[in-house]
Amino acid sequence: MSVFKKKADPSHAHHAHTDDKETPVNESFDTTPVWAKIAKEYDKEIDWDEFVMGIGLMRRWLIGQAKGNVLEVSTGTGRNFGYYKPDQLDSATFTDKNSGMLEEAKTKFKSYESQFKKTFTEFKQLNLDDEGKQEPAGRFDTVIDTFGLCSCHDPEEALIKLAESCKPSEESRILLLEHGRSHYDWLNNILDSNVDKHVRRWGCWWNRDLIGLFERERVKEKLEIVKVYRWHLGTTCYIVAKPKQPQA
Repeated sequence: MSVFKKKADPSHAHHAHTDDKETPVNESFDTTPVWAKIAKEYDKEIDWDEFVMGIGLMRRWLIGQAKGNVLEVSTGTGRNFGYYKPDQLDSATFTDKNSGMLEEAKTKFKSYESQFKKTFTEFKQLNLDDEGKQEPAGRFDTVIDTFGLCSCHDPEEALIKLAESCKPSEESRILLLEHGRSHYDWLNNILDSNVDKHVRRWGCWWNRDLIGLFERERVKEKLEIVKVYRWHLGTTCYIVAKPKQPQA
């Protein structure tokens, strides 16, 4: 789920938490009420932002690579549905932690059902960095996450689970479109200084070092980057990765 809007927008002040707005936001901050509140208006809020930033073109470029049995996590309101090539898919599983966002996705999917008529599809309420119920390991040819690592509580664990969800094959791919820290310190300072407001308004930690996650030892053991492109002063990351194969 992507969020690029500036949080200090006074027109949205009524959405903010009023009882804890001065309390620093940490990684355990519960974003469930945030997503529940913005689910119905989410597409309207970010359509223009994504248009001017060319995010739709990036989604098309990324999602068009999906094939076989596909898992999309952090599906949100289903902003990727129109970019899939259903003739390349055997199945598609769409998941999100928040029931409100998932219901919006289910409603939107009705407009695409005819395109997916030969593809088995299902929707599930879960998130890969949560404990408890998970998708079976080693089931999927393609795993997709667009703007979800900025919103989960443990992005390192999420990446590991994405890798574990892939089939143990050289052809398996993890397709990511994310946003986080910039190439430039001045912009990172802005992201850092406004992150608390942004999390409370959008449920998104927009200052995470997404590329740095791939350098962590646990992540390096599980997956490797095939290609990466960065736009918008380095804040938007287009990443194709693959799970590491077991040593013979």
